[in-house]
Amino acid sequence: MKAATITNFGPPDVLAIRDVPTPRPQADEVLVRVHAAAINPKDTFIRKGRFKRFTGRHFPLLTGFDFAGEVAAIGKAVTEAPVGEAVYGMLDGWQGGACAEYIAVNAGRFCKKPAGLSFDEAAALPLVSLTALQALRNCAGIAPGMQVCINGASGGVGSMAVQIARIMGAGVTAISSEANHGFLEALGADHCIDYRHGDIAREHQFDIFFDVFGNRPFRSVKPILSRRGVWVSTVIQPHVFLSVVLTRFFSHRKARLVVVKSVRDDLEQVRNWVAAGLLRPVVHNVFPLEKIREAHVQQETKHTRGKIVIHIG
Repeated sequence: MKAATITNFGPPDVLAIRDVPTPRPQADEVLVRVHAAAINPKDTFIRKGRFKRFTGRHFPLLTGFDFAGEVAAIGKAVTEAPVGEAVYGMLDGWQGGACAEYIAVNAGRFCKKPAGLSFDEAAALPLVSLTALQALRNCAGIAPGMQVCINGASGGVGSMAVQIARIMGAGVTAISSEANHGFLEALGADHCIDYRHGDIAREHQFDIFFDVFGNRPFRSVKPILSRRGVWVSTVIQPHVFLSVVLTRFFSHRKARLVVVKSVRDDLEQVRNWVAAGLLRPVVHNVFPLEKIREAHVQQETKHTRGKIVIHIG
């Protein structure tokens, strides 16, 4: 089968399309014929070697974690995924593989594809929607009536967080470029702040500050958090770990790090919100598998509205 591979750590030029063996599903896995995958910052960080202690250095590495496709074969212990069923989901861990014609996936890491969405649209959902949901619900304890601020609101995770915060009854303030304010208001943001000119300190205090973009550390946000407010980051950095540890014991205001997990129940919740018309994927652009280098270049501009999707067929 054809798959996007990382031939060495480095710039997008290290990506190459190669023929690799088609995986064989284990007893608790299914083989998915992938129709679409998606690009996330995690993919570019792995390609650069930022997480080589987790990925190892045995090249080529496979890439991609979001997928949407059809069940092509099932392991002997799988009973809930018939061959031919349209599914979507996300791979856990650091060993990718979704940017390929086939992947073997644990039965707990996917569910039925949201009805009414194309495979390209469905592939844009898993990692970003689960990150937003788990950050707001699991890390921050979101509840109706809370005030939530989302920094980096127009990107993949941010655009999901705006919608999910609204679904869960919170007021939403979005930080982005002014060019994206209309887009974010259409997603459900109550207020928008231009990151280049807006003064967050003039806004009311927030119960949750979700730093998706990763450039507003806890110490800078603490003054605008409510007494028991929570700051949540997506960035694996020393200052984040330090803030998490220190606020566990010495502060009413808490710092949290979200580490997304592929959870079937959460994928089903996202699917139900899509079916109810409450949540929609946001696709910036679709590239064919052969242009995965260009897709990584676009991802690294940090000016992507929503998600970049890889169409596989």
